[in-house]
Amino acid sequence: MTLMGSNHTYSGRYNRRLVFDLIRSGEGVSRRGLVDATGLKPQTMSNICKDLIDRSLVVETIRLEGARGAPQKELRIRADAGCSLGVHIDRDGLLGIVCDLAGHELGRERALASLEDPNDTIRAIADITRRLQSAAPNLPAWGLGIAMPTLQEAEFEHSVGPPGWDAWSRLPVAEAIEEACGLPAIIENDATAAAVAELRAGRAVGLSHYVHIFVGHGLGAGIINDGMPLQGFWSNAGEIGLLTWPSELGGGEATEQTPFSMDELAAMLGRESRDIATPGQLEVLYRQRDSVLMRWLDLNAQRLRLLVSLLENILDPQTVVVGGHFPAVLIDSLIDRAYPLLPSVSARGHRDIPRLCAGALGPDAAAVGAAMLPVIANGSPDFRRLSFMRGRSQPIDFERRFDRVAGAPADDET
Repeated sequence: MTLMGSNHTYSGRYNRRLVFDLIRSGEGVSRRGLVDATGLKPQTMSNICKDLIDRSLVVETIRLEGARGAPQKELRIRADAGCSLGVHIDRDGLLGIVCDLAGHELGRERALASLEDPNDTIRAIADITRRLQSAAPNLPAWGLGIAMPTLQEAEFEHSVGPPGWDAWSRLPVAEAIEEACGLPAIIENDATAAAVAELRAGRAVGLSHYVHIFVGHGLGAGIINDGMPLQGFWSNAGEIGLLTWPSELGGGEATEQTPFSMDELAAMLGRESRDIATPGQLEVLYRQRDSVLMRWLDLNAQRLRLLVSLLENILDPQTVVVGGHFPAVLIDSLIDRAYPLLPSVSARGHRDIPRLCAGALGPDAAAVGAAMLPVIANGSPDFRRLSFMRGRSQPIDFERRFDRVAGAPADDET
């Protein structure tokens, strides 16, 4: 991805975000390196770096190069300049994580909530938020990221929302959470949040284009395009759970459930989704080579093979990552059974990474990604590619809401 700055005065906020994001993404970078990466003039870069240092957002350290030559100065993020919170809302409960600005986890909390009553869940989120903030008492909170299934926020010919979430439809979730928690909030679907986490701290580190298939109670895909989430015009990109499958890959024993999901497997097993989501349950069935589980794996390996081919030929990603609620042993088995993959534009020689691989962060990926969203909102030059309007009934001024790095724009600039 090419990042080019501008020396125009009106672009000062963009340039501060650009420089901050480059420093945050690296393990130490010199001012000369930042000039080379951005195209900004040395004096402009010096002014931006001084501003970030004076505001205690970054720190300049000296790296000794040996006996000869001048010591090399490097800029690094100040991890203790703030913290970022994330909560994953799921049918099995809530998982909250708080991280410093370098992405180091400072604490986590879990809670149960009644998803049939959004107000009960929002109260539980507020309680988790308070407990997470107590784990980082001296760090200002930059915001709260929320990962959850995509809700039905408009009129469609057919229902597109996940089952069991009817009470949440058309609820201004972001506004309600902001009022309850007192922090600026960003709502993102769980597949995209997981994709962000794997991009910044997991299997997809160093990539710029990839797809994360999120297999949970439903099925979704987080699409990373040029280092940021691809949202689509209506912010619904990646809703692969609504695909119509060929008849030979139909649900069969669980036609009422989303194909390729935890709910489908539970229905085939004749059990509740919550039961098989209990840690260790599916691992036991896999060790026993349970016949129903083996059929589910075979069926969904075929679906995965077709899905990968479609995603590769449409999006041309560097790789496709599979993650979600399932334990690692089942994800690995699905991937092994999906090979050999179908022909596509990704079937090329001299690949550095496989076409299809497992995520590194497991079931926590969505919560980890949610915790990264406020840092991206405040510190990325591409922050507008986040879905700020998700869960909102009224437009907001994004730059004023998330201005920890760039500073709020002057009234005559908006």
